[in-house]
Amino acid sequence: MKLSIHRPAHALGVAAAGMLAASALLFAAPAASADPLTDLLCNSGSAQFCPPAPPVPGAPAPGAYYKNCDAARDAGVAPLHRNDPGYAPHLDRDNDGIACE
Repeated sequence: MKLSIHRPAHALGVAAAGMLAASALLFAAPAASADPLTDLLCNSGSAQFCPPAPPVPGAPAPGAYYKNCDAARDAGVAPLHRNDPGYAPHLDRDNDGIACE
């Protein structure tokens, strides 16, 4: 039987590659989910199992007008600050520059 000095180096290279892959999975940023199985599948690189990102409320249009604070809250823009689109004095009862607080 012929012994090769290259086999230990190959085994070491395979082990190092395995350790690198394991550390990438271990230290990857986890996706938040209530289901551990979904977390495992999503964090393993399968994006198809990742839950969708929550929707981001839209910014009001430059000429936005809200009849009242309920309308501003329904649009997802409350509270409004004095220079924000959609701010109006009738929404700021205490005149502190923050409407629908």
